[in-house]
Amino acid sequence: MDLGSWSRGRCIIAATILVSLCAGGGAAAAGPGAQAAYNRANYVLSPEVIKNGFSFAEVQIPLDKREVSTRVVEQVNYLLMDRRASMMQWFDRMAVSGPMIRKVLSDEGVPEDLIYLAALLSDMLPNAKTKSGGVGWWALGSSKDKKNPSGVPWVVTNDWDDRRDPVLSTRIAATLMQGLLRKDRKTNWLLAVCSFVDGSDKIDAIADKAAGFSYWDMTLPSFSEVVIPRLVALKMIDTYRAFYGVNVPTLPPLAFDYLDRLKLLKDLPLHVVAKWCGTNARSIWELNPGVDPSTGILPKPDRRSPSGFPLRVPKGVGAKVKQLLVREGYLQN
Repeated sequence: MDLGSWSRGRCIIAATILVSLCAGGGAAAAGPGAQAAYNRANYVLSPEVIKNGFSFAEVQIPLDKREVSTRVVEQVNYLLMDRRASMMQWFDRMAVSGPMIRKVLSDEGVPEDLIYLAALLSDMLPNAKTKSGGVGWWALGSSKDKKNPSGVPWVVTNDWDDRRDPVLSTRIAATLMQGLLRKDRKTNWLLAVCSFVDGSDKIDAIADKAAGFSYWDMTLPSFSEVVIPRLVALKMIDTYRAFYGVNVPTLPPLAFDYLDRLKLLKDLPLHVVAKWCGTNARSIWELNPGVDPSTGILPKPDRRSPSGFPLRVPKGVGAKVKQLLVREGYLQN
């Protein structure tokens, strides 16, 4: 996924124009002169943001500083002008899967704003893969990845991958980020996110040399330089959709019955569950993306996951499926 930002040089050229626009508080394009100087400075901070301020992940964003507002407005423009189609899909998918993911973040004591990070890392797609080897909603790497020094385990087999399951992967990501939140150094969630995406080894070395400075005052790796302003911009657009002309039809959240972890006696093909539910195998897989789509099998427990794996079925048929699992020999009575 492209997370490259415009160059800092262009940012400096645009600074005066963008700050002027922010002071004006409108969403319209700049005047002809400004367009000639920098024809992409079309979207600005909303009047509500200018008046009341804005926070992300429990951290107040210092938009009164010109360099900060410039970086955020730059990303507002990038998302609305270069990534609008993708962003609209993110909002659709967040409407469907977002409530489930937000609840896990809340239950784990992690700011719900971090759902926007999942959108940037994976497009909110369970099968997403990054060039660095990250997989799933949170682009988690292998359990031996140097970016995962905490020892937080996850299960990957031929039939199942925790990283693709929305609930399990979110719990893993939350645990990792909590571990990166170095409270002894009063690190906030912004730097924890940077450590999550770029590796704590890189970010710790920079933060140690910049004690007392905030994220906005540090020179960080390119990925971290852009991810925080883009996250702030994405939340800002989502919060003030009307101001930014973002019209997304309201989609209902995913509804399902949850059978929790099942200690199956034998592997369970999803097409069997689909037949019981009167639907197709793909619909069942969409509820259970942790299952490898190439096999379509919910596996029985093994030594890596002795508690078994969860199963979601369409709303209202959970009791029926549980009975059939027992009757057909997949579960003990």
